[in-house]
Amino acid sequence: MYRTHTCWQLTWKNAWEAIVLSGWVNKVRNLGGMTFIDLRDRYGITQVTYDPSRHTFPLPDLKSEYVVKISGTVVARPDSMINKDMPTGEIEISPTAIEVLSDCKELPFPVDHEAPVGEDIRLEYRYLDLRRQTMKENIIARHKIFTETIKFFDEENFLHIETPAFVKNTPEWSREFVVPARFEPGKFFVLPQSPQQQKQMLMVAGMDKYVQIARCFRDEDPRGDRQPEFTQVDFEMSFVEQQDVLDITEKYFLAVSKNIFPHKTIVQEKFPIYTWEQMMNDYGSDKPELRTKEFTFKDLTDRAKKTDFSLFQQAAVVKAIALPKALSRSEADKYETFVKQYGSKGLAWLSMTSEGLKGTVAKFITPEVLAELPGKWEGEWTLLFQIGEREDVVKYLGMLRTKLLQDFNVLKGKENEVSFAFVVDFPLFELGNDGSLGAVHHPFTKPKDEDIPFVKALGKKLREWGNMTDEEKTKLLAIKADCYDLIFNGNEAGGGSIRIYDKELQHAIFSLLGLSDKQIQERFWHLLKCFEYGVPPHWGCAFGLDRMVMLYQNMENIREVIAFPKNQKYRDLMIDAPGQIDENLLKELGLAVIKKE
Repeated sequence: MYRTHTCWQLTWKNAWEAIVLSGWVNKVRNLGGMTFIDLRDRYGITQVTYDPSRHTFPLPDLKSEYVVKISGTVVARPDSMINKDMPTGEIEISPTAIEVLSDCKELPFPVDHEAPVGEDIRLEYRYLDLRRQTMKENIIARHKIFTETIKFFDEENFLHIETPAFVKNTPEWSREFVVPARFEPGKFFVLPQSPQQQKQMLMVAGMDKYVQIARCFRDEDPRGDRQPEFTQVDFEMSFVEQQDVLDITEKYFLAVSKNIFPHKTIVQEKFPIYTWEQMMNDYGSDKPELRTKEFTFKDLTDRAKKTDFSLFQQAAVVKAIALPKALSRSEADKYETFVKQYGSKGLAWLSMTSEGLKGTVAKFITPEVLAELPGKWEGEWTLLFQIGEREDVVKYLGMLRTKLLQDFNVLKGKENEVSFAFVVDFPLFELGNDGSLGAVHHPFTKPKDEDIPFVKALGKKLREWGNMTDEEKTKLLAIKADCYDLIFNGNEAGGGSIRIYDKELQHAIFSLLGLSDKQIQERFWHLLKCFEYGVPPHWGCAFGLDRMVMLYQNMENIREVIAFPKNQKYRDLMIDAPGQIDENLLKELGLAVIKKE
């Protein structure tokens, strides 16, 4: 028998019981003959005390991270020696035998405390990194969210249904991982970006409430908050409207927060709902940090036109962020440099100091204009301005707001607050860098009902004539989608939309996104065929499980909450992947590697 208990179970109630524990040597301390061994397993730490005057068996040579089996007796500590910082601090083990099960070579980094370690070496030795307390807690939190998710949706009458991991290449506007089909040379599966089409087909199948903890794969360029493979909480519902889905989403996140993270404070238990336009106008982001309302934008367009500053007079939009202090010229220059690196042409500023107004626009601000500035400030303050077209103004101020929140340490003391909000009415389409139309969410998202006739007519026109006027494109870009995102402490936790369930409308959307009839037939015939057999109105959602764990655990990136992640270059340093493949296997698959110069 390797153990009768784990290393957190024993208390004074177990005094004088004979027990067996197994685990890792967390620490060995030799104090004048007495040796104290902290034994660790997944559950906790128990102290073992070896006294050579009482214990007649020889103490093996023990070092950190040796795996040992210890038989012995539970001894209650006297009150003066109780360690209140340990769950097992009321007792210690008097050993009768200590057996070394395996030794351990010198560690590349310590695991018994949270010493700073470079990420690459942590990922190379991930099995050691996972022994560290923070990583262990992250993995446990992930498990708890997983099980709470299954429990919650089961109680809400959802069915957990698995969808395929090998699917057809039907680009949903993210690059896919390709899997060669050995039995059909020249043909390929791909790994799914999401279970999108299959879950919609499940709605057609009558499975009106579907949920899945789904593995998804996207062959995208490396980004700090992304992984090539990730996990999402995916669900779909039939015969529902937007409020039904918002309600179930809110209920789910409240359940996770209260049942797993009761120490967290929920800022608003009734999640507020904002439109995308509101968010962009006030925060310059569709996922702003809302644990604070500091640094929201002030629209000064009308007031700015009353100044003699020509750029203010000519600008379509003038917006500003107010700071509760006067900036020096060098501080203002620092923020101007920051926004310029993202494409801004500059940053005008105005400070009220003990000596009066200062800044690049100070000489244009008359007492009358000053009196009309919004907000009531006392003492010193600063306004940081962006001027130009609305889209650019809010984008640069949004980036600036994020930096100001960090620089002014606004979120200090709010680490255990969670702020949720829904963002609705996103644009249906957006322009790519090459001027082509793309779907903001994905091509299965339904436009608002009032715009459907126009979308269908324009899609038909494109199929017949192949041209779209500038006026039609402008009108198309103004159309809003029946969709929403959930934001969580300044991050997009996930989102969903009402799906298109009208074959003609779905075909029109594909056409507007630049697909020919031949491409639509090749890539999506199965979905359009399915839509001929009685499709219920349905709505779906997906939330990033990795990101949820990251946010609840106050981690900086999702690699901290995934057991075996890739690094920032999407390499698995632990097993050295990706790697080369055997030439014989390539031949069997009918593949050849073309080496680039």
